[in-house]
Amino acid sequence: MGYPSLPPVVKTATGLVYSGKCMLHGFLIGTDGVNDPTITVYNNTEESGDEAIPTCTYDASQLNLNGATGLKVYCDKGLYISISCSGAVEVVLFYAPLR
Repeated sequence: MGYPSLPPVVKTATGLVYSGKCMLHGFLIGTDGVNDPTITVYNNTEESGDEAIPTCTYDASQLNLNGATGLKVYCDKGLYISISCSGAVEVVLFYAPLR
């Protein structure tokens, strides 16, 4: 069964995305084209625990969007994102809450 995503959530800094059970469908990363961001998405309500998306540094010099879509990652605690970048970055997350 498919779970439609909520409207996308845009994050520009580390923080809580969603608290509670959900299905992570994907994420896209926009950068300033110069500074490489390091992103981690946790299955948690804080910056620790199980990683839903493992820590990765994304190449800001790419001329397209970084990220991944079409995922079906079950997160039983919630979604928390860690963003580290010395320049401008935005991460758009797609997820659906589960009941």
